Amino acid sequence: MDRGVLQEIITAAEIAPADTVLEIGAGTGVLTEALARRAGRVITVEIDRDLAQNLPGYPNVQLVEGDFLKEAENIFAGLKTKIKVIANIPYYITTPLIEKLLDYRAQITAITLMVQKEVADRICAAPGGRDYGSLSVFLQYYAKVRLVCLVPSAAFRPRPQVDSAVVRLDIRSEPQYRPLSEKRFFNIVRGAFWGRRKTLRNTLKQSPYTHYTDALLARLAAATGIDLNRRGETLSIEEFGRLSDVDWRA
Repeated sequence: MDRGVLQEIITAAEIAPADTVLEIGAGTGVLTEALARRAGRVITVEIDRDLAQNLPGYPNVQLVEGDFLKEAENIFAGLKTKIKVIANIPYYITTPLIEKLLDYRAQITAITLMVQKEVADRICAAPGGRDYGSLSVFLQYYAKVRLVCLVPSAAFRPRPQVDSAVVRLDIRSEPQYRPLSEKRFFNIVRGAFWGRRKTLRNTLKQSPYTHYTDALLARLAAATGIDLNRRGETLSIEEFGRLSDVDWRA
């Protein structure tokens, strides 16, 4: 990894001597070394046995050899303080990794991730943009998100076929909107994006997450003032929350 990119990640993560840092994907240990110099404690996870066994040892670094998705429960069970997370992992597990981390959000203050650029665009997208979707809503519901920097493919050896980006997620102490039912909130979000470029009226009626009747759709529109001829990608988190708070049993 380019040294300039490494410095961008370290700076964005705002590591302090009192911090405990969870690093997911130690690789050759370049980032691990930088973290060990700055943090009080580093827990680094590496799934590749050869890479794990060749990592240099540091007195404040604990190595966990294995798959983070399987080791997460044990790692978080042993924590006595909130942590910061830094992850540089294969892009195909980005979404499962983020979902797993958010399961333990009460123990995390911030997450700094290297992701594929198109995923970063989706994470940081605002309502009305072409990249705004259920992932945008899901992450922005739980965290304040920001794009740290773009990372061209030329910054890596060997050179990948896609550009990357570094994003930071600061976990909210409270969700951006507190719905009456998170389950119903996220079902409406999934339903709204079930058919891209379709109206809310059609997606909420047809999606497997909602299957709303015409009568319920009329009640949603009347109670919220939201035009159901709009598309899901135009709604804010607060508007999704208002839709989910309507008593669908009435």
